[in-house]
Amino acid sequence: MTEPVFSVSGLEVAFRGRTGWTPVVHDMSMQIARGETLALVGESGSGKSVTSLASMRLLDPETSRIRGKVLLEGRDLLTLSEPQMRGVRGNDMAMIFQEPMTSLNPSMKIGEQIAEVLEAHQGMDRKAALAETQRLLERVRIPAARQRMGEYPHQSSGGMRQRFMIAMALACRPRLLIADEPT
Repeated sequence: MTEPVFSVSGLEVAFRGRTGWTPVVHDMSMQIARGETLALVGESGSGKSVTSLASMRLLDPETSRIRGKVLLEGRDLLTLSEPQMRGVRGNDMAMIFQEPMTSLNPSMKIGEQIAEVLEAHQGMDRKAALAETQRLLERVRIPAARQRMGEYPHQSSGGMRQRFMIAMALACRPRLLIADEPT
C-alpha cells in the first residue's frame, strides 16, 4: 500500500471559553490516497469545518488547541512553524471556504487577488500571473473572464464568487484540496 497523501490520526480540537477548554473534535482519524475523494458528512455543528480549519492550521492558537497528527505526504503539519505553514498553504494544500464573500477582499479586484496568490506562491511576475488568472477563471467557466478580473467581489453573484474561490484554490495546483461545503 502506498503512503497516503494526507492523513489525520487522533485529532482533538478544543476551544477556550470562560470556564476552560471545551473539546469539539474527538479522536478524528482519516486517510486520503492520491486521486481519492473523501467526504466528511455530519449534521451542522458536528465539527466538519473545524476539522478542516485545524488541518490547515487556520484556527487562532490563542483560543484553540489542536492535538494529534496531521500529515501531508508524511510531514506533520502540527509541528511546523507559522512561516513554514504559509509555504504549505496554497502550494501544497488549499481550501475553498463556505462563504466566499468573507474570504475575498472586498477592496481588491478579483484578478488582483488571484494574481497575488500566484506571485506569492509561484514567484510569477505580474504579467504572467494575470495571464494565468484569466486562464483559471476560464477553466472554472467564468463568462467574460478578462472583464471579470477587473471587478470587485460585490459586483458578482454568490455562485460567481464561489467559482473565484475555486480558481484561487486551484491556482498553485495543490496536492490536497479541501472543499468546505462543496454543494
